[in-house]
Amino acid sequence: MLCFCSQARRWLVAGTLFALMALATVPSASAHVGDAGPVQTIVMDAGPYELAITMTIPPALPGPLLVDIAPDDEPFPETFEVRLTRYGSPFPEKPAALLTLGGAISVTTRLDIDAPGDWEVEIVARGASGEGVMRLPVTVFQPPLPPTTVPLAVALGVLVVSLLAGAAVGAGGRHTRPGFAGALRLLNYAAFAAATTSAVLAWLQFTPLQVETSPAVPIYSGGAPHVNLLLATEPRTPDVGAPLVMTLDLRDGATGLPADDLSPHHDALLHLAVIDDSGGFFAHMHPARVAPGVYAVTLIPDRPGTYTVYAELMRHGGSLQVVTGRFAVGGQVQIDTAPPPAPGLGVRSIGDLTVEVRAQPTPLRSGQLTTLSVIVSDADGPVRDLEPWLGMGGHLMMRHVSEALFSHIHAAAPIAAPGSTLRYGPELRFVHNFPRPGVYQAWFQFRRAGQVMTVPVTLEVQSAQ
Repeated sequence: MLCFCSQARRWLVAGTLFALMALATVPSASAHVGDAGPVQTIVMDAGPYELAITMTIPPALPGPLLVDIAPDDEPFPETFEVRLTRYGSPFPEKPAALLTLGGAISVTTRLDIDAPGDWEVEIVARGASGEGVMRLPVTVFQPPLPPTTVPLAVALGVLVVSLLAGAAVGAGGRHTRPGFAGALRLLNYAAFAAATTSAVLAWLQFTPLQVETSPAVPIYSGGAPHVNLLLATEPRTPDVGAPLVMTLDLRDGATGLPADDLSPHHDALLHLAVIDDSGGFFAHMHPARVAPGVYAVTLIPDRPGTYTVYAELMRHGGSLQVVTGRFAVGGQVQIDTAPPPAPGLGVRSIGDLTVEVRAQPTPLRSGQLTTLSVIVSDADGPVRDLEPWLGMGGHLMMRHVSEALFSHIHAAAPIAAPGSTLRYGPELRFVHNFPRPGVYQAWFQFRRAGQVMTVPVTLEVQSAQ
């Protein structure tokens, strides 16, 4: 019985070591959309549809790339075509998956990734409101084997052989015989040496994985070059009340080549603010990537005049930057009188909500650290169920009336991970330092019950004392 237990223990240890050897010699895959982690949500406006795409990277290759598609706001598409191809190659005519939303809040499919490298995922959304297309770049890394892998495998092999041989020698009481006893001692010494070597090599093997928290990204001397924005609209001279397609062609400021290395920040590759000169029209959008460095979005202007586009982006190895463009809208104004400027600090109604805008300290002064707050309530009292939007509790976009200064500020609240049940409210706080005096146009945004609410505010900032 004692021999049987000892032998069983030996076999158990041997099996565990085989598993460790497999783990040590097969590197796991890591990947990113941009240079984010293995699970990443990207929001894009594909035609008339705002979609949140969550990708889950396979832990090893070959393996499945999980793609979850969730409409982020109305209108909702009915079907999705999903395709996969190598970066730069044409997409296959036949989709890898054809999904129907039905009454579900999202749909999920798997795309088989068989090798590391650069890939693209195409999603075509169709519904009663039309068709939208987006193409997401995905890079899959499979790190090379560490230099300790081969000696670790050899040491583990010696350990396993020693344990199995020792179990065979010890079976049936043969270890009591003089010759077998010496062999058993030798095998025990070999097993001990192999175990010690394996422990050292395993520590060297896995220590870099604990230190390396993100895959390697391109490193630029002095940071990534700036981006130039080539802005075009279709039609070239859009009219009030008619849909227009705005195309943003991003070019590397040093080479003029497509800037197709954007990193996700706050659940988007590109944050876009479109504001007319009066500040009466405001849209916070997330154009869909349709080709390398090229993004497109559809909007309907409600007044003639000149519009400014603020595109906020971040490149691999670079910092956040804002590039701007302008376009003109013709036609006749569709409202009898121009709306008054947005109210300042104080209380106002937005739908069925009551929103109070506060500032501390007041009066507002340039060069002074200021906390701007929105306090949200409804007929039942303070609201505490504000949902994350783009991973944040709230957003504040603001510009000086001179149009030269633009800021995108996030609420001072915990960041929500994909699928988080985190909720905010009733107060959202934003911290800002106004760089110059004058009038600022501001738009606070938060989401409740799946609907994004926008609170326009006019802020008057005095000179520093």
